[in-house]
Amino acid sequence: MNKNKYALAGLLCLSLITGLVSTSSAAPRNVADTLEQNAPVSALAKRLAFNAAAMAGERLVVAGMRGTILYSDDQGQHWQQASVPVTVSLTGVCFADAVNGWAVGHRGVILATRDGGAHWVRQMEGVQAATSILQLRQDPARIDEASRLVAEGADKPLLAVQCMGDGRVLALGAYGLAFSTHNAGQSWQPVRALLDGSESQHLNAVQVLGGRVYVAGEQGALMRVNNDLRGFTRFASPYEGSFFGLLATRNDSLLAVGLRGHVLRSVDQGASWQPVTLASNKSLTAATQLRDGSLLLADESGLGWLSRDDGRSFRPVVPEERFPLIALLALPDGGSLAVGSNGITRFPPSALR
Repeated sequence: MNKNKYALAGLLCLSLITGLVSTSSAAPRNVADTLEQNAPVSALAKRLAFNAAAMAGERLVVAGMRGTILYSDDQGQHWQQASVPVTVSLTGVCFADAVNGWAVGHRGVILATRDGGAHWVRQMEGVQAATSILQLRQDPARIDEASRLVAEGADKPLLAVQCMGDGRVLALGAYGLAFSTHNAGQSWQPVRALLDGSESQHLNAVQVLGGRVYVAGEQGALMRVNNDLRGFTRFASPYEGSFFGLLATRNDSLLAVGLRGHVLRSVDQGASWQPVTLASNKSLTAATQLRDGSLLLADESGLGWLSRDDGRSFRPVVPEERFPLIALLALPDGGSLAVGSNGITRFPPSALR
């Protein structure tokens, strides 16, 4: 695989979540502005491409291109644009409670909010991230690798973020980048277990199940780290393509979804994975569990896939407006919010019966 590019054929919306951008030995000078300019305010922001969605208490929050974050206090009927200090594409968002949340994105950006997503501040960017890895490395080969990251600048995207409670947050991204905080973002440290164990593969999704952290990424990467982010296990995967979504269900099963309609299911904490047949070869980009326990997947064509048997089988369902989808968020009314290349749509409860 050519590591000079984030290589994956696909649509624009899919490239936003996987960070598929060309890289070079140094970022262009004018790119630095994206870390310092506020996200532009637009009356058409709802139609921009979005890559992530989360709930801050009862508030809905979505994040996407050009640093745009929107929030809604009426279940998506109306949206307000948040104050964001960067214009990079944002790829992941999570909330620890109704007010404290984090978002991650391109150029190694980590943002934090303390008011439920209305205002955000930058806690880290790519140069700081690379420098912290350089300080961690000991052997000459790893020092050379970390030095290269510093020299290349802030050009590596973070792709997923998981709020773990008690001020702990985990952020993952391209080339096995992984950082955590134990003090609500006052400081961020590289996660050695994932940096060493990922073999520089892109890490696209993260979920917590049973006190352990599960991670999925490119080239069939499926792995687990302990809750303290130290112990590491890499699983044998029956599929060598990329995974873009992970879901831990209420029944303690795990689903990994990815390229060409591939779905893998584990009922033994990742020790073994079984393929699930899906009547589609479209890449799957997201997964969520609905209020009634049903499972919903989304794909790059804009279809949803619904399971009422804990992921053993799926049938197609259609959102209110169909376009390539990137993220799902279960709603209190039993439906799901969906975001992607053309903004925001939803799967209403009536579509999921």
